[in-house]
Amino acid sequence: MDSCGLAAGRPVNRERFLRAADVTLTVNGKVVARPCTVSTVNATVELGDLYTFSLIGAGSASAWHSVALDLSNCPVGTSRVKATFSGTADSTGYYKNQGTAGNIQLELQNEDGTTLNNGSSQSVQVDEASQSARFPLQVRALSVNGGATQGTIQAVINVTYTYA
Repeated sequence: MDSCGLAAGRPVNRERFLRAADVTLTVNGKVVARPCTVSTVNATVELGDLYTFSLIGAGSASAWHSVALDLSNCPVGTSRVKATFSGTADSTGYYKNQGTAGNIQLELQNEDGTTLNNGSSQSVQVDEASQSARFPLQVRALSVNGGATQGTIQAVINVTYTYA
């Protein structure tokens, strides 16, 4: 026995004190692009008065109304911004009218005419000179199945940004 001294009058085994347990230290993190400033915090699109006779047929729709979502002060190194759209969808897949008008849905599109339903996303390049990004969009009311009834039109579409 290799002893190194006495502890309470007994020989002490040095090996017992010299052994250490194996330890694994794991360090995690993430390097991410810093966000831009969201310039368009809230956007409201007024569709105006729509007439039931204009929305009586299946597939009938209102005129398109433009809206843009703007971001500014994008930091150097942030080259793209992705917007993901979410909201309550109805059985047609379009955004559900949460107002009182019946048989009405809301359609959101990008400037290329691609429909952006719940869960859809779009990416745009950050303009290096102005350090900004813009999402030009358009929205309209439509009656997929026809037979629109009078009442109010309202939908909330949320936008979540991610940066690269």
